[in-house]
Amino acid sequence: MGSGDKLVRVSDSEILHLLPSAAAAVVLNHEEADAFLARLGGYDERDQSQVDRVLQEFLRKLVRSAWERGWTPGDVVQHARRRLEPGVEPLLLVVIASEHRAYREVDPRWLDQLLDLGIDAPYSELQLTAWASGQRLGRYLALHTALTVAGFLQSLPGLARLFPLPGTPVQARVAGTGVPNDKMLGRIRALLAKAEATDFPDEAEALSGKAQELMAKFSLDQALVDADPGLDLPDDSGARRIWVETPYVSAKAQLVGAVASANRCRTVSMEQLAVVTIVGAELDLQLTELLSTSLLVQANRAMLAAGKHIGHRGESRTRSFRQSFLMAYAQRIGERLQKTTDATQAAVPAADADRLLPVLTKREAQVEALFTKLFPDTVTRRTRITNGAGWAAGLDAADQAQLQARPQVRR
Repeated sequence: MGSGDKLVRVSDSEILHLLPSAAAAVVLNHEEADAFLARLGGYDERDQSQVDRVLQEFLRKLVRSAWERGWTPGDVVQHARRRLEPGVEPLLLVVIASEHRAYREVDPRWLDQLLDLGIDAPYSELQLTAWASGQRLGRYLALHTALTVAGFLQSLPGLARLFPLPGTPVQARVAGTGVPNDKMLGRIRALLAKAEATDFPDEAEALSGKAQELMAKFSLDQALVDADPGLDLPDDSGARRIWVETPYVSAKAQLVGAVASANRCRTVSMEQLAVVTIVGAELDLQLTELLSTSLLVQANRAMLAAGKHIGHRGESRTRSFRQSFLMAYAQRIGERLQKTTDATQAAVPAADADRLLPVLTKREAQVEALFTKLFPDTVTRRTRITNGAGWAAGLDAADQAQLQARPQVRR
């Protein structure tokens, strides 16, 4: 191009028209991705600031669309970690932060997710060129990364909405007295962290058993407090999602479901996304999430350990063995947790049992109502066991997890 030639300015809408197809091609690694990037590069040579402005607004609108389809910040990042290269996450976090500059009010539970991701107010504005410079990325890689984020966001399916959208006026959340204090949660987390970290099965068993004892005892203690005749039991039922690691998603979802059932919660799994949604009262949700997350770690470690002692030709490393192992582990853990829950409730003095039952019954109805609202159409799917050795090994491993506890409930 000669020095006397003039660049023809294009409209924002022309660039915007290109972006959805370009983003889809890049995230899918389609053969047309390079051609789309070349076209975007042509616009970029004419006016880099214009491309930045259009692309940044495109990304912000995609994030808002994700919220409207039921996703939360934690969900988006967890799913991205399973689908995208690690180098994409820094830009995704900046995009999420920038989008929140528009809101004055955000649900506290939503804010908690942002903080867990390292996103805190005041939220930084997305400036693609400045971000790329900070990451030491050339222009091509910056555009490629931005289109990858866009392609990922625009492909997200719909989920059940668990929290009010950001920007919605925040109403005082009704909360029961059964909210665990930080000291109690800290004790439980510490026990489970030690159980996950130790290489000694006996120690892990004792630590997990003590954690379950504290959980069962505390849940019923709080239910008795809520049974006060002068207290109107509020509806503090809610939901949260656990993203499980692949593979063997269905078996891991069964383990989460077993823990949830023993703690008066319900679950729905979406295997294609590797996510399990738990519905329950706030206290039971927190305790279920804590124990589920820990047992998923312990189950995986037990599966790998069993593989070292079973079979001589690699049978224990097959998919069928490991899937069957985890399903058996989930079933037996569920049985033992339920037995612990029943025994703990049976230990309630007779004078308190009459007060306790109406509280548990009302909470169950509240949880069921929310579950039906969030998931009006669910189906039950059965999974076949295809490896007897894996099933037997899983039962043995679960039997070693000493989770049964019969604590007395305080008056």
